[in-house]
Amino acid sequence: MRRILFLTALFLNIDSSIAQVRLEGKFISDKTKLIPTEEVLIEVVENRKSTFSNSTGNFTLNNLEKNKQYTLKLTSFQFGSLIVAFKTENDTIVKKVFEIKANCEFDNETAKIEWKNKKAKLYLIGSIAPRANSKADIKFEKKYNIKYYDFGCTPAPTECIKEYNKEVLKLLETEYGKEWKTQIRKDVVVD
Repeated sequence: MRRILFLTALFLNIDSSIAQVRLEGKFISDKTKLIPTEEVLIEVVENRKSTFSNSTGNFTLNNLEKNKQYTLKLTSFQFGSLIVAFKTENDTIVKKVFEIKANCEFDNETAKIEWKNKKAKLYLIGSIAPRANSKADIKFEKKYNIKYYDFGCTPAPTECIKEYNKEVLKLLETEYGKEWKTQIRKDVVVD
């Protein structure tokens, strides 16, 4: 009987020591708290396992060890590379939200500076080739001293564009009232 109890205890210890952990992760933008608009490559530095986030910012990593510190390397076009650490603790499923920071070359502060220097833009996200300005667009640009800028197929991170454009729209309203709202291009990125 002692032998059976000993073997059972030994088996339970071995079984719990090799029990695996699943990380159920999610990415959100640190600026907007929204899901990034592109997939992110997730690599576990310690074991070189990798996966991609899906269109809702979620990802899963299986076969991690309990009570172990892991380092994740996150890579994406719009967010660059980021290293984050987390510990699995003693749970079999770890749910974690990771905030990632977009590589913004401009933001609301940039918008204020460019507005003051009369170099403000309204950013657009086109497709492969930017759409040309119409006569009405050119008239709008001259009247409000602003330029439309279309990234074409290689836009900056969406949250950067939204933050910049929202600030410019606030400044437009402060200086010109609401008249411009009926004249602005419909493809200006705001939401």
